[in-house]
Amino acid sequence: MSASQSDSGKPSPEIQETVLDSPSQSWLGKIHPYFKDPEHVIVLKLDVLLLTWAFIAGLLKDMDQSATTQAYVSGMKESLSLYGNELVEFTTYFSIGYALFIVPAQIIQTRVRPSIFLPVCEIIWGALTLATYKAPNAKTIFALRFFLGVFESTSWPGIVSLIFNWYTPKELGKRLAIFGVSGVAGSMFLGILQAVFYRDLNGVNGLEGWQWLFIVSGIITMVWGAVGFLVIPDSPQITRAIYLSPSERELARERLSKLGMTTSELIPFDLLVRKLRLLIKSPLTYLFLVAYLQFAWSQRANSYFLLYLKGVTDSDGKPLYSTYTVNLIPLGGYAISIVCNIGLNAVSDWKGWRWQVSCGAAALQLVATAVLAAWPNSHPMIMAFYFLTFATAAWGYALIAWLAEILRKEPEARSIIVAIAITLVYVGHATIPLRAWRVADSPRYPIGFPMAAAFCVGSIVTILAIRFYIKKYPDIVHWGLDREAGQDAADAADAAVEESSDSDQPKGKQ
Repeated sequence: MSASQSDSGKPSPEIQETVLDSPSQSWLGKIHPYFKDPEHVIVLKLDVLLLTWAFIAGLLKDMDQSATTQAYVSGMKESLSLYGNELVEFTTYFSIGYALFIVPAQIIQTRVRPSIFLPVCEIIWGALTLATYKAPNAKTIFALRFFLGVFESTSWPGIVSLIFNWYTPKELGKRLAIFGVSGVAGSMFLGILQAVFYRDLNGVNGLEGWQWLFIVSGIITMVWGAVGFLVIPDSPQITRAIYLSPSERELARERLSKLGMTTSELIPFDLLVRKLRLLIKSPLTYLFLVAYLQFAWSQRANSYFLLYLKGVTDSDGKPLYSTYTVNLIPLGGYAISIVCNIGLNAVSDWKGWRWQVSCGAAALQLVATAVLAAWPNSHPMIMAFYFLTFATAAWGYALIAWLAEILRKEPEARSIIVAIAITLVYVGHATIPLRAWRVADSPRYPIGFPMAAAFCVGSIVTILAIRFYIKKYPDIVHWGLDREAGQDAADAADAAVEESSDSDQPKGKQ
């Protein structure tokens, strides 16, 4: 074995240091001194390719997921005679499919490359979205929505896992937030699209505006899924990304390793089972789930804003807003969400304020939902506090970034726990609205808004409990869920480094 390698087959510390510290040979370094640092070049490539793909994939996921709500208020209700509780049931069927397959999808990604699995699933759900334009009745849409949930379940946690694997803690919160607001951007784009289609394409080729929405959304999704085959880099340990050179792949591994972070690999089944057992035994699993679930379920408070706008009438009893305007008004809320989410998570990266940002946003949501629960007799005030609920999504993404820092030694475990969280979120989305957010209770929602406020309080209390737990048991950050195995691995790595260093020392005279 050469002196440049340790017994593990990995580059020696000297080689690793050379990779980390050598100036970038990229043409970008000649344009600006900032890119003479090879780490900055890697981050730029990841932002331009991986993060951009992830953002647009998230945008399309939310578009396809929310298209039935937008179509419902834009003519589908009347065309298909949907005068019962069908709108809520569309969400229920989607959520059932999503909840059933999200954890299996994450487990599959420990055995199959995400660069294959994620694009295939996106292409399939794009085809299902496209097919919805021909649905003749609610029952057909129920089936399509169920399978849409099945294949969309791969996307959000799968992409979060990719971001976990490529970015350092100081980079993580902003990137998670940027990806997170892709859903909001999808809602904005969806509102614009539907407004344009309703105005300009209604009746073209015998199709209504809401049908064109499904056609265009489905085609775009399938095309973007195909792009993923080229862009998704898997994880640093197994990457074969064509846009990363061999030295950049090594640097991507080492820049995370020097911060004590472990990245994902394709692991054997028995190791996966052991990780699952550790998760089940850890109190952190349950604390995170309780905190995150209450965040997600409280965010439901603005999901039916469109129905409120559609039902507002003037003094003569006529609709205050046209269908075109109803589709556009929520864009202001989505813009607030994007700015606040990215801004607050940038602060959480800069200052390390994970739990502080989460609790602050939760408190803001508590104020907004408490006012809406009282339902003031003022349309401007209701609008103001509806818009305020859009400013609180940073709560959840700061929590996820905090989880990634705490479980920095457990890449598979943190991905699975996020998948479990999203599974339970959609179980809630499939069941809670049936009683708390019924169409018949619109717009006051006498159960929904008080429940959302209670979730805020519960999440704040649980976040503080997580902080207490980490202070009491700091070993989980340094060794992972299995302290003994983590120490053994660290000792083995130290021994390998020491042996490599000794072999490089000049031998004494005989």
